[in-house]
Order: sequence, then C-alpha cells, then structure tokens
Amino acid sequence: MKILALALIAALIVPSAAHASFHLFSPNGIDYGELEFEHNGSASFHRNPDLSGAQSHTIEIGTGLTPWWHSELEFGFDREPGFNAPTLLTQIVTENMFQLTQPGQYFADFGFYIEYGQSVTTGKHAGPNQLTFGPAIAKDIGRTTTTVNLFFTRQLGPNQTSQRLNFTYAWQTRWNIWQPLSPAIEIYGDAGPFGAMPKFSQQQLLIGPVGVGSLRFEQLGLGKAGKLKYEIGWLFGTTSASPQGVLRWRLEVGIPF
Repeated sequence: MKILALALIAALIVPSAAHASFHLFSPNGIDYGELEFEHNGSASFHRNPDLSGAQSHTIEIGTGLTPWWHSELEFGFDREPGFNAPTLLTQIVTENMFQLTQPGQYFADFGFYIEYGQSVTTGKHAGPNQLTFGPAIAKDIGRTTTTVNLFFTRQLGPNQTSQRLNFTYAWQTRWNIWQPLSPAIEIYGDAGPFGAMPKFSQQQLLIGPVGVGSLRFEQLGLGKAGKLKYEIGWLFGTTSASPQGVLRWRLEVGIPF
C-alpha cells in the first residue's frame, strides 16, 4: 500500500503533459492552511486514428489563502490528435475559487470561479489567452452530493479565433458510500459560442462513470499529516462532435502547514 501511495505522489510532481478540461470545481473545496499539489489529465480516443490520441494535463500548486478564497498556479500541457504529435507546455494559468456561502446555509452552496490562462506557445502552435469564469454550485441530498459548473470563456490576445463568449457546463453526482472510493456520474458539455451555437447534435457532450476517493497519510503508513485524493473515470461521447471516449484522472496531495 505504501509503494502504491508513493507512486501516486510521484505522478503529481513529474511533468507528464496538460490543460485538463474534465475537472469539476466545488465551492466547498477550500482547505485553508493546506498546501496542495495536483495533477489532472485526460486522454481522448476516436474511431478515426487521425483524430485519436489527444491528451491534456496540468501540474498545479495551490492553497487556501483565506477560509473563503482558494488560489492555484497551473502549468498546462496539451498534445494534439495523432500519436506522433508533440506534448507542449501551452498555458500558465492562475485559478481562483471564492466561496460565497457557508455549507448548508441556503438550499444549495454557491461559489464563483475565475481563471486566467496565458498562452506560452508560438508559431504554428500559438494559441489565445483565455479568461474563464462562472458559478460553481453544490447540493447534498441524503448520501449524494451534486456539483454543477456553468462556465464562460472569452479568448484574449492576438491569436483569438473567436470574440464571442463560449459556454461550457459540467455535472457530477457522487454517492458518498465509502471515503476511499465512491461512485459518481459526470457530464461535460461544450455548447459553443453565444450567438453562433451549433445544433445540439454538433455540440460536444460526454457522460460516464467516475470513482472518487481519498485517504489520510496515516492510513497509508506515511505519517499523520496530509491526505491523498484521487479520481478516475471513463466518459462516453454522445454526439458526432465528441470523441468516442475520454479517460480522465486526478491526483492531489494535501499537506497542512
């Protein structure tokens, strides 16, 4: 068990590759006084080999600056479709989540998320800078927790391909049956730019099962301070604009200070 835990922690600090899009943000996920090291990743698969092999990864370090404000610095890596494509550092991102309500204070818990991504690619790989923002909402019903993100993205800088706001959404319902591993269902959708949204069948929509869990360091024989969080899932593409499937994962080490 200790060997497995050390291997998972190593995966967090080895830069493997990018800017993972398949990740939900909770308004209640602020751990004040804790330093967090995180890796998010995804790999897309498609029936057409030329469209398969895209990957996205992030390496992140963050902390709760206050009990209601969490901030992270992220290095995003991406690989375009095609298994011979290079993996590139594409963005440096600052992420911020502001908790707007106390858990259980109202019918749901609310937060506001905002991130700015500075493109670092040049030449044919050059991309736009991006500003993403929107509400994060969470609701507990019985032993389930549902989290919803409704985000808007605006391209900035000289390499814009659109000047419209793009709308994306994400949903997770998790059954809290066992802390080391609980099942969840997730939905990720990209509706496209306002004023020019394609037909629903041509929008990206993925749905699939995910396992979510966490362990304290003492359960892994690594001392009393710290915890390990992890997620892994498979998302099925449901429209012609979606990849056939996406493998997504997340690893996080939190150490109090």
